[in-house]
Parts: sequence; structure tokens; C-alpha cells
Amino acid sequence: MKSYDIVIIGAGIVGLSIAYELRLRNQKLRIAVVEKGTPGKEASWASVGMLEPQLIITQDFLKEENSIQRLFLNLCIESQFIFEEYIRRIEWVSKVNCEYRKEGILKLIPPDETADEKIAWLARIGIRGHYWSPEETEEREPALAEGYSAIHLPGNHQVENRKLVKALTYACKQTQVEILENCAITDFKVVNDAVADVSGPTETFSAAHYVLTAGAWTSQFPGLHGIIPDIRPMRGQIFSMQMPHERFVRHAGSLDDFYYVPRNDGRILIGSTVEDAGFNKSVSNDVTDGFLKKLETIFPNSVYFKAIESWAGLRPVSEDRFPVLGETALGNLYVASGHFRNGILLMPITARLMADMILDQKVSPLIRPFSTARFFRD
Repeated sequence: MKSYDIVIIGAGIVGLSIAYELRLRNQKLRIAVVEKGTPGKEASWASVGMLEPQLIITQDFLKEENSIQRLFLNLCIESQFIFEEYIRRIEWVSKVNCEYRKEGILKLIPPDETADEKIAWLARIGIRGHYWSPEETEEREPALAEGYSAIHLPGNHQVENRKLVKALTYACKQTQVEILENCAITDFKVVNDAVADVSGPTETFSAAHYVLTAGAWTSQFPGLHGIIPDIRPMRGQIFSMQMPHERFVRHAGSLDDFYYVPRNDGRILIGSTVEDAGFNKSVSNDVTDGFLKKLETIFPNSVYFKAIESWAGLRPVSEDRFPVLGETALGNLYVASGHFRNGILLMPITARLMADMILDQKVSPLIRPFSTARFFRD
């Protein structure tokens, strides 16, 4: 049996960032991150890295002053505020450029629509947006089809999530966080309302504290039934293409539920679906064909782009679609999962608040509404 101070189960963006934050707070801690496969190769790898606090906020946001939607938006905005500082620190340690881009994100308005309602809604929820007329939009994004106007969101940025995974993995290793890959945990041994140890087919681990960050697999552990709420996978299919040059499309943007994200190397990522398909990560040709047709209506010359790859990721989503963060009914088990479509954005605030809780027993008002207790009140 291997013994540590803290064992983190799941080496995605969230698990790695918590491990690194804990290491920064206390150099003497023995920390292990245990991963069933390759670190960061599930939802963190499949993402496109758009950082949009309003992504899953709906029109009924203002009906309740303290609704979980409002509290969730507050959490996202706080994370957005500290994101660049966090990225720069990771880049400095890892020497990996995470391609943090700050030109803003566009919400496209088709020629037959007006932007008034969308701008008013963004203003009501506190997201800064500037209207670009069709003439301004054409000037700033020349490859767009004629007639589009746009709402420019200057505070919404993007990051190259795959490089962020590499940077975080390297930063953890550089600071002596032990990362154990291809090491699936299959059993939690619970004694006297606490986790005594966790084990897999070949290894057993004991620790003073355990943090469950297993993404879509978080509620799949038999020993934690009734402790961890249901978190299920939600599939997102994505397709990437090569543009003629890296400035052909200058801003990430979206039209309704379709989005496109240009990268520094000239790729453009397009998608995505939100499908309740279990743990099936297959990609449908019909879906990718639909992506291509949609992109052609926005950027007509995309018909000449070269296809590169398609993939699907499994986003972890709770019953109410908001994160599950903090303490559990087991005294030494914590959970950080269910981030759904905001995992990359919420990475720094999740790491900071979880470290506060684990090391200092401080429960921030920002994190309290997202505890497991909301699912088990009865």
C-alpha cells in the first residue's frame, strides 16, 4: 500500500490544477494524482477552450435573486477575473505557451435579425458587449459572409486547452506531484464515515484526504452510492480544419449553438453537440457534415479548408447542470466535478477554493451553493 497526504482521483484539468494549487500552498505535502488512462485526455483534451461565463445561463436568470444560476455566474466571473494570472504562472513554471488569446469572442447576428434583445440580455446579466454594425464586422472579420453584424465580447477569451493540459502536467511533475497514469481506481473502502483507502486491480492507496475529480466517471464508483450525486456524460462532437493562414478567421465566435475557434497554428475548431449518449465517444459523419455546411454559411471560403480530424468528448453533468464542489458526507472525501461546459473556465477558481477547504477548512460563499448537500436534503 502506498501512503500520501492527499490522493486525487482523476487527472483532468480540474484534478491537475487542484494538485498544483495544493503543492504551491504546502511544499511538504505528499500528493498523488491517480488517472485511469492518460492525464488530461478526456473532456479536458476534447474541449475547444472558450472561456464564456454566460454559456449555460438561460433567460429566466433574473427571476430569483439567489438562484443557483446567478450564483453559478458569479463563480464563473470570479474565475474569469483570475484566469490570466493563473495561466501566466503555469506558463512560467512549465515553459509551455498556452496560447491565451484576448481579442474577444463574437456573437454573430444574421442579416435578418437585430442585436437589441441579445445586447439587453447580456447587460442584464453583467456581461460587457459592444455592437458591431455589418460594416464594422466586415472590416474586423473580412472572411465573413456579407450582412452579418456581431456583438463583440471583449472580456471573453480562449486558451489552447491541450497545451494547458501539457503545461499543468509538466508543472505538477516539476513540483514533485506524483502522477500515476493507467491506474484505475475501482474500490473505495469506507470505515466509520471516512475513506480508509482506495484500490485498483494492482495497487492500493491510503491518504489523509481524497479528492474525487473523475469527470464523467465521478459517480461510477460502487462504494460511493448515496455519497456522490449522479453525474453523467454528455457527448460533444467537434471537427477541425486547416485554414489558408492563421489570420484568415481572427476571432472565435458563435451563431446560436454553433461555434468556431481559430488557433494560432491556422487550425479552426468547429462544433459542438450536446448529446446524452452515455459513454459512447463515436463521431457521426452526419453531424460533422452539418458542421461543415453551417461553417460555409458563415465563412463561404471554408469550402476550401482542409479537414484534419474529428473527435468527441464526454462532459460531466450533474442533475441540475451545475458543478458539484466541496465536502461530502464522508469526512475526508471531497469532490470537484460536474463542470459541464465550463470546466476550463472554472479551473482556477475550483483549484483555489478547494485548496482553501482542504488545507484551511475555509468554505467560501462562492463554493457553498454547489455542495453535494443540495442533492441529498431529503
